[in-house]
Amino acid sequence: MQKSVIFRPKSLSLAVATILGVAVMPAQATLLNYTISTETGYQIGDPLYDEDSNSDSDPSWSSSYIDRYGSDADTSGGASGNDVGWMYSRSYGVGAHYHQFSTVTQSVDVLNSSGLAQLYSYDFSINRGSLDAENYGFTTSEEFSTAGYIVDISVDGNSLWSSMFTLDTDINGSQATYSGTMLGSYQNGDSYYWWSAFSDTLNLGVWGAGESFNLTYSITTFVQGNHLKSCDNGYGNYGTANLASVSAVTEDCGYGEYGEYGSWGSYTGYTYAQFGDPNGFSTVPVAFNDNNIRQNSTSVPEPASIALLGAGLAGLAFRRRRKTQ
Repeated sequence: MQKSVIFRPKSLSLAVATILGVAVMPAQATLLNYTISTETGYQIGDPLYDEDSNSDSDPSWSSSYIDRYGSDADTSGGASGNDVGWMYSRSYGVGAHYHQFSTVTQSVDVLNSSGLAQLYSYDFSINRGSLDAENYGFTTSEEFSTAGYIVDISVDGNSLWSSMFTLDTDINGSQATYSGTMLGSYQNGDSYYWWSAFSDTLNLGVWGAGESFNLTYSITTFVQGNHLKSCDNGYGNYGTANLASVSAVTEDCGYGEYGEYGSWGSYTGYTYAQFGDPNGFSTVPVAFNDNNIRQNSTSVPEPASIALLGAGLAGLAFRRRRKTQ
């Protein structure tokens, strides 16, 4: 006579949870070797005849700024960030044959110090930003305006999340190229692109007790352009030239005589890019800390625990089978 087996799902679930180590000890992540670095720079001319850059790196606060104003091109840029997560990058430029960029990068090593394997995730937010690549009166095929950004979040050098957008404007109009996550909507032909606040959570994978991984978050903005420069007449006697073609070095617009206003210069294009993070630059920003690099409340079993669970369940099934015979 066979004897029925009484099956209690709640009891079995409790046994499995106990073997898997649920809430055996609090999950922990130790953050090590935090670094934030910044770099900004420019190149002028085709062929290149002027360039400069500025960089910084620090465990708590890093910032790099550079400006270059001249008769041929004006560029400026800045990148900054700190150890609570604030990050910002901007680039601006007008003139002949220029390229301006700004990069800010956060990097941290995360150590699983819980004593158990853990599934880690990362919460992040992005503030509003914009790209602007304008045509204020292009007359040649050589003139153009370009603005863009590149953002990447990676673990041990492997990209987990990215967003790249480039806005190009020439005499024929504006178009965009992009890959990864779209932060805003773009309509073909627009010379301006912007996005509102964006938030997401990334799965960083399962890491065993005592294992560590590197989490890196990088933001780059850049602008490029080649614009004619016009010298508009003021009240002075100089500065009447209107450059007929784009050249590597353009001329000064000149100055008026004593007691008179001189002339001023204007360019046929304009570029600007800004990317802000985190959301709103609030007093409690999204940062590399225990609030947003977090573990599941349920610990992940080590391989040995899984094997032990399998053996235990197999033995339990064998014992039940013998009793029913």
